Amino acid sequence: MTCFYCKGDLKPSTTTHFVDLKKCIVIVKNVPCLECSQCGETVFTDEVAKRLDDIVKTVSNLMTEIAVVEYTADKVA
Repeated sequence: MTCFYCKGDLKPSTTTHFVDLKKCIVIVKNVPCLECSQCGETVFTDEVAKRLDDIVKTVSNLMTEIAVVEYTADKVA
């Protein structure tokens, strides 16, 4: 697979995902991604993007100012 921006090679990797929701900041560590070996751009699969959305929604409901969580493929209870 090639990078949309620079056409470099995308390699499996992990990244840290930051979301600023105005009422809180959510940081998700060790998120699986594809990372461009040339420009560093990261791309998430549809499954990972959906899981990130679920994590951010769950954490944002906890009413904390800053949340740092580890990415897991499992659903949060």
